Amino acid sequence: MSFLSVKQLKTEQIEKLFQTASFFKTKEVKPKLDDKIVSLIFFEPSTRTRMSFEVAALRLGAKTHLLNNKLGTSLEKDETLEDTVKNIAAMRPDLLVVRCNDDLDLAQMSKEVDVPILNAGWGTQGHPTQALLDILTVKEQQRELNKEKILFVGDVKHSRVVSSHLELAPLLGYQIGFCGPEEMLIDRPGVQKFNQLSEGLKWATTVYSLRVQFERYSQKEKENQQLTTANFISHFQLNSQSLSSWSKEGLILHPGPVNYGVELASEIIKDSRNLILTQVEHGVLVRMALIYHFLKEQL
Repeated sequence: MSFLSVKQLKTEQIEKLFQTASFFKTKEVKPKLDDKIVSLIFFEPSTRTRMSFEVAALRLGAKTHLLNNKLGTSLEKDETLEDTVKNIAAMRPDLLVVRCNDDLDLAQMSKEVDVPILNAGWGTQGHPTQALLDILTVKEQQRELNKEKILFVGDVKHSRVVSSHLELAPLLGYQIGFCGPEEMLIDRPGVQKFNQLSEGLKWATTVYSLRVQFERYSQKEKENQQLTTANFISHFQLNSQSLSSWSKEGLILHPGPVNYGVELASEIIKDSRNLILTQVEHGVLVRMALIYHFLKEQL
């Protein structure tokens, strides 16, 4: 079985993943998975997701090999993404970790290869491990998820992280809100929208800043990039001023990479509410738990 979406999991399976991730925070894996091979197939750039999956596999004792973008591969000779995945699967690794855009249909691919696929970020479809590590980060702060209100600020429309949170929130009971320029937002039943950051922050217990993903914009949208950026900084940037009256108990999250000076001001690095690096730490633990359960013990 492949893992492509949070919707595949039941609440008790999610809790088991969190328990395993927390266990790995202080305990080593014994016996280790030294007879397993994990193939990392990253068609899109990545630092945190790629390296945390690699560190996760290595800590479990598994061996890894990496395809990182097109350079030096047959993709430069116009091999398709589908053929690339099928050929790597034919080498019989034990697990495929794939990051791709919407041009590759991971759901269809999972039916055509015999090796399980873990979704490491699929276009705008979803980024389930990111959503899971986000919520583990919140839980570790001793928060009750059924009282949590997470405000996503920024480029909601292009965010695969948001797509996965929309699936995860009903399972775990937290609320979601959107805040940003209207052209960056989407409509979803049961999700509150805020056109002013100050109003959104009054509602939120956690604020989740999102990068403006100009690489996914149309040419017409790119032509208005400066206007969009200037408007965003003026009205939606998280900085010491916009957060000055927000709750001292609030949490600040971001999936990375951060564009400091756009969605976050540089001074937020030192804000005591900032848990961005804690998210990265939990990313390794959640991905360790997933790999372990896929290769050693079923959820």
